[in-house]
Amino acid sequence: MAFWIDRFGSLASATCALHCLAFTVAPAVVSAAGLGALAGEAFEWGFFSVAMAMAAIAAFMAFRTHGDLRVLGGFAVGTLVLGAGRVSEMVGLHGGAVLAFGGGAVLVASHLFSIRQARNCCEQGLCE
Repeated sequence: MAFWIDRFGSLASATCALHCLAFTVAPAVVSAAGLGALAGEAFEWGFFSVAMAMAAIAAFMAFRTHGDLRVLGGFAVGTLVLGAGRVSEMVGLHGGAVLAFGGGAVLVASHLFSIRQARNCCEQGLCE
């Protein structure tokens, strides 16, 4: 089960990070492509909420599966940076999207690292 949570979580975090990057780097191109509606607050909060929820669930399950504190640390850093980016965007500070992208990227890396650690754990016969 932890594999699927991490896989879905990495997809959710990557989608969130790419969304932040696209709307920061090329907002006119995204709007011209007819995707301007994805810049709304509802989508922003949706991407953020799914990424955060998946990170929390994955961190809990990962720790139960392989107990690697580095994975918990990665999820903690990723959620803090993503949260700081989202709050910065919300209050209109510059650089919020860069923080959000960075936080999403850290979450993706944490999910991928968690998958690798879980596989190593299973190969050693230590899986649940």
